[in-house]
Amino acid sequence: MTTIIEVTEFTDPGCVWSWSSEPKLRWLRHHYGEQVAWRRVFGIQVDDLKLSFPDRDPVDSTEEWRADWLAVAAHTGAPITPRLEWMHASTWPATRAAKAAEAQGDAVAEAVLRRLREAVFVDGRPADSRERIAVTLDGVPELDLGRLLDDLDSPAVAAAVGNDFDLTRDPHPDVVGLKEDGPHPGAAKAEGPILRYSFPTLIISGPAGEYVMPGWRTLEQYEAAFTAVAPELSGATSPLLDPAEALAHYRSLSQEDLRLLTGTSVPPMAAVEVTTATTPLWLDPVEAERRATTAAGY
Repeated sequence: MTTIIEVTEFTDPGCVWSWSSEPKLRWLRHHYGEQVAWRRVFGIQVDDLKLSFPDRDPVDSTEEWRADWLAVAAHTGAPITPRLEWMHASTWPATRAAKAAEAQGDAVAEAVLRRLREAVFVDGRPADSRERIAVTLDGVPELDLGRLLDDLDSPAVAAAVGNDFDLTRDPHPDVVGLKEDGPHPGAAKAEGPILRYSFPTLIISGPAGEYVMPGWRTLEQYEAAFTAVAPELSGATSPLLDPAEALAHYRSLSQEDLRLLTGTSVPPMAAVEVTTATTPLWLDPVEAERRATTAAGY
């Protein structure tokens, strides 16, 4: 199938709005399949936690960050951990891991990024060091963990992440000074004298033009943008998945993942529920067992 649309997603593994948007973006990638080429630009939301939040302690102030996330989840329904053990000192390590995973193929990159997000927002144990990345990603299907750890500080990964950092700080004019209603319109954010994209921001390009979709958007808004830039977008889209098929494929489904990908809110019989402070996460039984082993590693 011919690629028609190109999507550039500006994101960060530790951004709660990106975590909240993942079900919609998952659905778009599934629904349109090979008609869409998807590229992620990792923008580094937290360079140095001590500089970004000088009045907060990464351990003693965790409830303040969790309260921020719960406020977002009130709009989005995202799963949020009942306990945050520490806040990430920086999102550079997780970003390097996500970027390094791309060398092992799209499926591995998707699984690694998802696991890094869940380490923050579901487990409450952000992977913000080499050692924590190793524990968090141990057992991710098809991942060569040794290779990824070797690649974390490689010149290629450093250059790719540095390029992402710079691209993020050259925002499209459409998001500079943007004023819209809504919980997260996605205007460019100030970092001292520099502006960067808010996360997530999607730039959607096709034969008929380009749309910039910053911040928190509905699925209908994303679909309208896809159709606007590519009116010829094929009707040969992927159908809804059977719940058991979806769980076996993705190994982890939020309630919104389940609804969008399968058309039902009822999980498959074998699903293992992870209780959070908001909405449940459903795990494949093998994945649930692996994570129980991972948790024991901390």
